[in-house]
Amino acid sequence: MESKKTFGEYICKRRKELGMTQKEFADKLYVTESAVSKWERGLSYPDITLLLDICAALDVTEHELLTASVDTQKRAAERMAEKYQRLTRNFCIFTCLIFGGVLIGCGIACIVNSDFWILPIAVASVMIAASVTALPFLLARRVEWEPYKWAGSLGGMVFSVELLILFCCVRAGAMAWFPMVSLWVLFGSCLLLLPVVLLMIPLPPVLAGRKTSLGLAVDTVVLLLALIAIGFTYGYHSGWFYVAVLAVLFGTGFITLPVYLGQLPLPEKLRRCKTSLFIGVQSALLLLLLTACCGYSGGAAWDVCPVVLTSVFFGLCLVFLPVPLRQIPLPEPFRRHKALLYFAVNTTLLFILLAAATREWFFPMSVPIALLGLILPWGWMGIIRYLPVNGWFKASLCCVWTGLWTWLYPWILDKILLLNGWPNSTPYRLRLPVDFSRWDDPRTLGWNIFLLALAGLGALAVGLMIIGGVRVHSAQLRGRRSGPAPE
Repeated sequence: MESKKTFGEYICKRRKELGMTQKEFADKLYVTESAVSKWERGLSYPDITLLLDICAALDVTEHELLTASVDTQKRAAERMAEKYQRLTRNFCIFTCLIFGGVLIGCGIACIVNSDFWILPIAVASVMIAASVTALPFLLARRVEWEPYKWAGSLGGMVFSVELLILFCCVRAGAMAWFPMVSLWVLFGSCLLLLPVVLLMIPLPPVLAGRKTSLGLAVDTVVLLLALIAIGFTYGYHSGWFYVAVLAVLFGTGFITLPVYLGQLPLPEKLRRCKTSLFIGVQSALLLLLLTACCGYSGGAAWDVCPVVLTSVFFGLCLVFLPVPLRQIPLPEPFRRHKALLYFAVNTTLLFILLAAATREWFFPMSVPIALLGLILPWGWMGIIRYLPVNGWFKASLCCVWTGLWTWLYPWILDKILLLNGWPNSTPYRLRLPVDFSRWDDPRTLGWNIFLLALAGLGALAVGLMIIGGVRVHSAQLRGRRSGPAPE
């Protein structure tokens, strides 16, 4: 009964503070005057459906009504909010007065000096200052705009700077410079401010999870537009523009392309080949860039362009071709022979490179020497990939193959050079001129070391062969012991 009495006293006190009679209060709630009298005397509680209407009539919160006391914390917060609103309003009025005074002064100076462009330049400058001072507070006064106040401030500042550049270019009679200067300023602004703005503004669901890709794409587009503006100012006839664009795309690709491949919705087949896509796109851009550079240089550079492109492509395949061969789904006949395919592609590119570089010496000298050099890696590949023996035997045979190739290579090379009219003054002989009694003579020292190296390869081959034989014999013994038990 005490709580009812406290509740009723609070309603009565609040009603009298607002200057309402019991009848007026009852009329607002569509209840009888006696019902209000019972509440205030603590004889009964109002119906729960009337709580919101009672709060609205007495200008109190639900918490204050249910506790029958003033919510001091909320009242203090409301007072602080009202104070902040007054301060922001006064600050905006103060800044507007200052900016208005500046514009009035500039208008007077415009009339005195008979220079119309003073006022537009002053307006753009004042807009820059207002964007970073008054605009955030003006946007914060609206609840729906408050989350975007800083994005609006930064956008207004960039727009005002572009407007100032336009007025200055018109004033100076240099409109041809405006596209280039404005786009470079926009590029710098996007580079610094766009990540912040993208975090503040709402985006569609398709772009909400790809803000990094969106920011990088906008930066790249603006940068390319800035390059186009430079070409528009200085002309495209010299060919430097294409070199610059391709260089920018190639350089930014190392940063932007991994992000795009990680965030863009790719088909399932391409999703499994992201590394291959990256390598392919960057390789294509590099080859296009080299072609543009050769075309820009002209003359002798254009003549050697096929050699340059072929050598670069050969180097790229030599290093990166295993990645596409592993990721790209190949037909069944090729899937089992990826190593053979790798060697075949690189060998073909090597011969194309030699044909472009040596020309008249291609068939008589380049082809035999290249084939002689390729015998070693092709032999390794055939032994490792296709011989049906264990790894120890393969390693032993690789040592034997290396030793034979190292011993025979100089002799065959001498024969090739001799057939092309380049005889060797000291021809290589298969019987090595070794003399282990003369280690102090430089002429025999190298042959002694060479023979010892061949002997070391032979000993290593024998050792590996023995280990392989032991492993095979042990495996056979284990297989016999674990065989099926007799019935």
